[in-house]
Amino acid sequence: MKAITHDAFSLGVGLYLAYRVEQPPTLTFLLLVVWLAFATNEVIDILGHMTRGGRSVRSFWTHSVFTAPVWGIAVALASAYLLGAVVGQAMSISQGLFAGVIGVVFAFSHLLLDSLTEGGIYLGERRLALAHLRYDNYVLNGVFTALGVLLVFAALA
Repeated sequence: MKAITHDAFSLGVGLYLAYRVEQPPTLTFLLLVVWLAFATNEVIDILGHMTRGGRSVRSFWTHSVFTAPVWGIAVALASAYLLGAVVGQAMSISQGLFAGVIGVVFAFSHLLLDSLTEGGIYLGERRLALAHLRYDNYVLNGVFTALGVLLVFAALA
């Protein structure tokens, strides 16, 4: 999937969950969720591609159902700590836990989208592809980007 699709879908899922967990969410908490929507996907993609035979392929280290959640939690906890230091206000325990959970959710949303493409994801040492569509499929990317935007509107409604 294209990066913008990952980001839009994660942003929608994250904001929808944030507004369901905390009413109304604090600005600091919303900033963390928005940041994590982008940061988690970037870490998984930047660290998760290697070149094999002149082609970019996904790495087990970030595109596995076992390792991606670890990256999501790591990005979430580091981000929550740094944001707390910048704004001079530590996150509450419930917000810190939710940040870790949302990091895992973003990692799994990334894997869900990647599992629909021909490259698939790793389930153990084997690759799994739910569908074998191209990563640049306009219809698939459009549907998940639109779903992310709809989730943002649903969160704010």
